[in-house]
Amino acid sequence: MATSPKTGDIELGRKIATRRDELGMSRKQLAEATSLSYPYIAQIETGYRLPSTKHQVLLSKVLGMSLDELFGTEDELPQAPMRLQSAAPSRRRRASIDEAIELAAQEIEALPASVRLEALSRIQLRIMQSVAEDQAKQRS
Repeated sequence: MATSPKTGDIELGRKIATRRDELGMSRKQLAEATSLSYPYIAQIETGYRLPSTKHQVLLSKVLGMSLDELFGTEDELPQAPMRLQSAAPSRRRRASIDEAIELAAQEIEALPASVRLEALSRIQLRIMQSVAEDQAKQRS
């Protein structure tokens, strides 16, 4: 009988299990609090699968953790804005669209695989908000 390959992240699973234990919750209680199935929670905690982006947000809220805390990016993320700011002083030429995309892609690819889609979603939201603000300014 063939078994499915592990596609999850054992460190993430341990963090979720540890936090759940700290809160005095069973897997069943976490499943009920998130409206996710018990087997799904068990698979995440044992590293057999990763939660979807939507479920990552839900789990972080129920566990009372930020996504950065949950996915271990809080040590990595503060450095990225500092590098980006220092890499673009006011007198340097503006990056081309290809250079900007390459820089953004490199930064996202440097993140753990478990948070790359979340980072991409947050960048997309930020850019969309910025474009909407620019359009609102142009209209007024």
